[in-house]
Amino acid sequence: MENATKALIIAGSVLIALMIIGALLLMFNSLSSYQETNVQGTREAQVIEFNNQYETYNRDDVRGSDLYSLLNRVIDYNRRKSTEGTGSKDEGQYLAYEPMKIQFTIKTEDINQLSADGTKRLIKSQTYTISSTENTFENQVKGKVDKLEDEYGSDTITNLATNITNIFPENPTDEQKKNAIIKFNLISKHKDIEENWNRLDSKWKELQAMKDDIYTYYEYVQFKRAYFDCTRTEYNKNTGRITEMYFESNGKFN
Repeated sequence: MENATKALIIAGSVLIALMIIGALLLMFNSLSSYQETNVQGTREAQVIEFNNQYETYNRDDVRGSDLYSLLNRVIDYNRRKSTEGTGSKDEGQYLAYEPMKIQFTIKTEDINQLSADGTKRLIKSQTYTISSTENTFENQVKGKVDKLEDEYGSDTITNLATNITNIFPENPTDEQKKNAIIKFNLISKHKDIEENWNRLDSKWKELQAMKDDIYTYYEYVQFKRAYFDCTRTEYNKNTGRITEMYFESNGKFN
């Protein structure tokens, strides 16, 4: 009888131990599942937060100035957080996200609205692709733009560019030439042309010598005013993050 009691006690102890182990395993599995759900939720929130930065451009009528900002944002992202980043301290060294790609097309029928006289001094009618750590489009325009802003002043060259029809009238009369020089002098603070009407032709030539500069900057101003439609957005199938965006000029300017 005593042996039977001991056997029952041992069996009960084993059963209790098994129940405790089972409860611990169940708790561990629940905890792991909870943690996994938490991690997954965090990842999804990060993807949503990331995509929201770019979804704002996923629309029609994106201004050229906004597109210009988007290019710089993508370049910064590619440098710091994608596999394109080369610096030892770049987050991309361990995050290893796919680099983003932005492609935009300026259609041939729209390029004439960028140019004041049909001559393409700064921006060409073509497809531009930005997919690495270098903003090739900005590299194309920035040197000339910075030089003109340094020479004339940013506000002055912008005002001159937006007043080209008054400063450079087509087939001007002497009176229009005088008005153009007066207009130029009102806008320009440190490139004044002497209003000597006895030497009008030489003064007009002096103004004409600046025409190429002003027409070049006009293209830059017009690009920032142009509108583009986002025609396609691609997402990484594994991470859900935006990886590619495509834009096309739509002929609208403001």
